[in-house]
Amino acid sequence: SFCDGCLDGWRSRYGVEEEMRRRCPICRARIPPSKEMVALLLTLQKDKLKLEVSNNTSSERYQDACDLLKEAEERVGSDWDGVTVLEDNNDKPPVVMPDYIAKAIGKGDIKSVVKWINANRTEDRVNATTSVDKMRMPILFLATPSNHLMLMTLLLQLGADADFRTSKGTTAI
Repeated sequence: SFCDGCLDGWRSRYGVEEEMRRRCPICRARIPPSKEMVALLLTLQKDKLKLEVSNNTSSERYQDACDLLKEAEERVGSDWDGVTVLEDNNDKPPVVMPDYIAKAIGKGDIKSVVKWINANRTEDRVNATTSVDKMRMPILFLATPSNHLMLMTLLLQLGADADFRTSKGTTAI
C-alpha cells in the first residue's frame, strides 16, 4: 500500500485490515486509519462509557463492548495521533440526517423521507448519514434491513450510492 500523499486513491488488494498494518513503500510513513475506522472507535468508546456511567461493568454486554473496543483500537493502531485520517476523494462531508428521518426510514414512512430529501436538493441528502454516535449509517443502509423495497428503489432512483460504507465498513448490498 502507498500513503495518500505518495499515490492518491490507490488501495491494497488485501483489504483494509492488511493495508493498515503496512507502511508506504515510498516514504515509509504509516498509513493512517480511515474515517470509518475512527468513527467506529469513537462509537465503541462512547458505548463503553455509557455502561460505566450506569455502573453496568459486570455484565456480559460490558465485556463485549470492551472486546470490540480493544479490537477497534488494534485496527487503528497504538501510534495513531488522534487526528490524521485517511482522506477519501470526496471533497464534501456527507450530510447528517436528523433522528426523525432515521426513525421514519425504520417505519417505512416514504413520504417523510422523500419530502426531507427534496426540501434541499443542493445538499446530497439522498446519501445522508446518521451521526457519528450512530455509526454514520447511510439512508440506503437503514432501509435495507427493514426490506422497504419501495423506499430503496426511490433512493436508488434519486442517486443514492449503493457502495457508501458505514463506520464498520459495510454497505447496503
